[in-house]
Amino acid sequence: MNKSMVRTLPLNQALKELNLPNLNRNLFSSPQWLKVIQRTYGTRIFVKYLERQGEVDSYIIYSVVANFLEWKICFLSYCDYFDSHVKSSEDWHLFYESLRQDYPRYRIAIRNLRDDIIKQSPKFQVLSKERYHVLDIQADLDTVWRHTHDSFRSAVKQAQKFDLVVKRCDKSYLRKFFQLHLDLRKNKYRLFPQPYRFFDIIWQEYMDQDQGVLLGAFDNKNNLIAANVYLVCGDTLYYKFNTSSLQATNLRPNNLLFWEGIKFGKEKGLKFIDLGSSGYDQHGLILFKNHTGAKIMDITHLGYAPPDYKFSQKRILRTMTQFFTQDWVPDWMVRLGSNIIYPFLA
Repeated sequence: MNKSMVRTLPLNQALKELNLPNLNRNLFSSPQWLKVIQRTYGTRIFVKYLERQGEVDSYIIYSVVANFLEWKICFLSYCDYFDSHVKSSEDWHLFYESLRQDYPRYRIAIRNLRDDIIKQSPKFQVLSKERYHVLDIQADLDTVWRHTHDSFRSAVKQAQKFDLVVKRCDKSYLRKFFQLHLDLRKNKYRLFPQPYRFFDIIWQEYMDQDQGVLLGAFDNKNNLIAANVYLVCGDTLYYKFNTSSLQATNLRPNNLLFWEGIKFGKEKGLKFIDLGSSGYDQHGLILFKNHTGAKIMDITHLGYAPPDYKFSQKRILRTMTQFFTQDWVPDWMVRLGSNIIYPFLA
């Protein structure tokens, strides 16, 4: 089989015409998540595939990024990780050659978690790594509780002593969640929040389909002080977004929210909680995830760049981010900046 046997379709056409095996293996390869990305950011997503005996045997899903900053093929934009359904190193080589033929001046970026085949390819270099956590919740609730760290259990009990209450929130709380999210990203991390429409579309694709929940932590005055967005795919609950008031961290709402997330996952009959990625320098976040009893792994960022490829320094994005996240900048300007900037963060 040669690269001429590799066929390519836009994602939406491929989903209609092809039977893509193992598509719901995780949240990020699922049609629902890919639809969220397309609807929010207009991302161009394609499928390359190989057929054997009349059926799709191997395939890759990738996004094409072409703007004033850079040209790249990404596996996949706005995903913590993205492992492809490729059966062999030979198939991966065919896909690589097909991509190089279609996009000779583009670099290729892969966020890899479990695909051991691509890790061994000499075509790609390791660029960086992130931490990744997954928690097994198949045991009974008491056992899961005992497997958490002493400090995690202590923080949950502390939150309960402060009379914090966790509720399953309807969509009327989505704006309040977003405001907390904006405040935290702007004032603590000096980063743009994702656009509000991103969360609105997530709600339509997941919460409206009973495949997700917004859990909110409320103080004794019924103020929303922290919230988690959990999404369901297959047998796994995804701990996708967490936010909290900077003035409420001493109340330990995040530990209580995660514990209630475990209960929600058990109620839904799920087996695992995916806690997502963490930068190696995010020591506090990594410690929090370790204390839940989760298993730790690495997400490996792999890359290929053609000769003489000029990597973007993204100075414009950094400058805009630094400007829009200053204390004096009003929230409406932060929201405007987010709508402008985020499509360039693919």
